[in-house]
Amino acid sequence: MRRRWAALGLVVVLAGCGGVPRSSEVVSGSRLGNDPRIGLLQVIPDGPVRGAAAVDVVRGFLLAAASFEGDHAVAREFLTAGAAQDWRPDVATTIVAATPDLALVSQDRTEAVVAVSATATATIDSSGHYVEQPAGTTAARQVRLEREDGQWRLADPGDGVVLSRLDASRTLRSFPVHFVTSGPAPQLVGDVRWFGYDRSTATRIVRALLEGPSPWLAPAVVSGAPAGTRLRVGTVPVAAGTATVDLTDAALDADPAERALLVAQLRASLGGLPGVTDVEVTVDGADLSRDDSQGADLPRSTRPADARLVVLGPQGLSRWDRSELRPVTGTGPGLELGGTATHPAAAPGLTAYAVLTDGGRVARVQAPGGALEPAVSGRGPLVPPSIDRFGWLWTAPAAAGSAPIVVPASAPATPAAEVDPPADGLGGTLLQARVSHDGTRLLVVVRDDAGVFHVRAHGIVRDADGRPLRLAAGTADLVPGAGEVLDLAWLADDRFVLLLRDATGAGVPVLGQVAGPATRLPAVPGAVSVAGGWTDRDVVVGTADGRLLTRSGADWIVVADGRDPAYPG
Repeated sequence: MRRRWAALGLVVVLAGCGGVPRSSEVVSGSRLGNDPRIGLLQVIPDGPVRGAAAVDVVRGFLLAAASFEGDHAVAREFLTAGAAQDWRPDVATTIVAATPDLALVSQDRTEAVVAVSATATATIDSSGHYVEQPAGTTAARQVRLEREDGQWRLADPGDGVVLSRLDASRTLRSFPVHFVTSGPAPQLVGDVRWFGYDRSTATRIVRALLEGPSPWLAPAVVSGAPAGTRLRVGTVPVAAGTATVDLTDAALDADPAERALLVAQLRASLGGLPGVTDVEVTVDGADLSRDDSQGADLPRSTRPADARLVVLGPQGLSRWDRSELRPVTGTGPGLELGGTATHPAAAPGLTAYAVLTDGGRVARVQAPGGALEPAVSGRGPLVPPSIDRFGWLWTAPAAAGSAPIVVPASAPATPAAEVDPPADGLGGTLLQARVSHDGTRLLVVVRDDAGVFHVRAHGIVRDADGRPLRLAAGTADLVPGAGEVLDLAWLADDRFVLLLRDATGAGVPVLGQVAGPATRLPAVPGAVSVAGGWTDRDVVVGTADGRLLTRSGADWIVVADGRDPAYPG
């Protein structure tokens, strides 16, 4: 019976950001060369050396597996003939902090056993789903080798591949697989997956799209692909810049509107591949992508027309245009730096502003030039508010067992409605909640009964008018072992920024992804809040003594006086 890697059959980590940094030895990586097709570095693996010892053969196999070319053709040279046929490298991948430790356990004339162990930092499954692993996660197993034609070869490699963090950064890439928001004003949403880049990447992207969105996101989005739709010939060839997607007849069960969604999804998903300039979608000879009745491609979430920062400044609620603070006309008393209000928010179209008052127990909404009206009141503190693209104000009681509460920002007197939590709850006291720019994802921070902080994302289920109804089950911890989370904010797509408190009490901004690695930025003494715009260069940190800082190279510089920065949305 073939043995598998128990925890070593999985994957991931990107160039320059191998997760929240953890100390590890410096190791050399595989040889590299330029791929002329895409201008990216590619691993050039060495094949087996005649007469190599069993441990060296295992080491060579692990290094060669970093090359995805030819379905890991060179890595298969280290396997017995039978194992080379049976090995399934795409089942799972594990990213490890450094080259695994190898030790010879036993050896006779015909068989050898080598122990392999490593510290795992992240994993990716066969569909490209990335999961960061808690610090100290270990993976270990024993590998059996046999003599074949006088040479040691792995007879029991276990499905999946193991990549060092360095080799993973060179060979893996993130690819958004696109689905569509439900409710009004549909947009494309990228469900990020991670694959090695080779001639099979287009095929893997389309298969992931046809399998459907990630479980946590699935209830919040739709797809134009009817159930059972598959690739007719099993591959997506790319020739002369055109990717051809030939689907089975199940795709014909879609109505014209669903076919339009499917074509838009495929175009967006494959259009990000290097060298792909056009996508042709066919079903039983019918060219869906050339049918004018299918309509134009759907839009993606875009930066608001007025994306200036909202802060509480010396003159009240203000907007920062990167040169100075400009007060928002008509804001009421107590909205100045040092006043009683906290945590301002603005609707993406600037149709409303919101703040917390009364010691954080009341969320108030104000239309430009209008009165500051109470929208939500609680017995205790409320979660800082935000306003999504559909005009809903979000907050929640910062208490155990609470769930998000929504109110239409245009009608704050409307009774607040609770958004149903997942069936298994949120897992602790809700401390922070932010809606993504596309309105399909809620990023939350909860503290469990043991005092441990958890950061997760949940899909948002809405009705046809865009009203939030419930939250889907959450992701795994996005930044496991993060410690105390002070604040958080979305960037574009599935990226976000957290503000953590380190052992010295300083605030540490951390750039993360719902499906991807996280990396720390330099600490900011006294930081208590963070705002994220569209890119990591839009990140603004607020301090307890009323200063706003932005990044300048590897440092942070003070740009204005103010507190509780936030971007629209």
